[in-house]
Amino acid sequence: MLTPSHFRGYGMTKIKWKSSGAILITAFVSLTTSAAETNHGWTYTGNHGPAHWGALSEAFHACESGRAESPINIEGAKKAPADMPRLKINYAPLPIDIVNTGHAVQFNATPGTDSITLGDHAYQLVQFHFHSPGEERFGGKESVMDAHLVHSSADGKLLVLAVQFKLGERANPVIQAMLDRVPNEAGAEMKVTAVTVNPLDLLPKNKGYYTYSGSLTTPPCTEGVTWIEFKEPMTITKQQLDAMHHFYNGNQRPVQPTNGREIFEVD
Repeated sequence: MLTPSHFRGYGMTKIKWKSSGAILITAFVSLTTSAAETNHGWTYTGNHGPAHWGALSEAFHACESGRAESPINIEGAKKAPADMPRLKINYAPLPIDIVNTGHAVQFNATPGTDSITLGDHAYQLVQFHFHSPGEERFGGKESVMDAHLVHSSADGKLLVLAVQFKLGERANPVIQAMLDRVPNEAGAEMKVTAVTVNPLDLLPKNKGYYTYSGSLTTPPCTEGVTWIEFKEPMTITKQQLDAMHHFYNGNQRPVQPTNGREIFEVD
């Protein structure tokens, strides 16, 4: 069975795999790995930083010319209409599969073992990764870190769940399991099938969220991505944040213009 970890590259990679139900799934997945840095040299600072991503490759033009880019500042949201599709989450424990991508700490999900639905549209979790500080802003304020859980549907649509983190006394078990095993070398992968984590432990109990149409926050900055931004933050300890900063600190794209896009609030 093919898994996302077999397809390491920058941007949108076409993936085909067979799920546990023997259904062939074709997906386009953002796997920001060290290959991105090798092939096009994008970074978060300097001459290859976010302001210059669009000039690094023809494939990255949306980073400069896109009109529906992410992240954004969440403000002025409208109450979602009653007929707007709602989110349902059905995660299951996953074996450890961690990659130090060269841009973020990333967990690769086993295909076909967990999913979400938005209305009647089903998505599979492909990977989740972390940015510090958090990329989304709420009323102009940033969090100390966020998690982006990237999902793909059978017809190639992308959906990202975004969770903000604040400092607190309670350590997050998923993050700790990853920090205990993150390879120091960029591009290296660590698999531990005997240990599992449940992505549900990354999500707040209150599932209220904001939603809007945006893009990938890394090159190629592809648009048409559904974003779901949970309103309630999760907690991590200062020790966990410091450990994450050992790998990445400052992998945050600047806020992008909303350009008239609507943001909806779902309770």
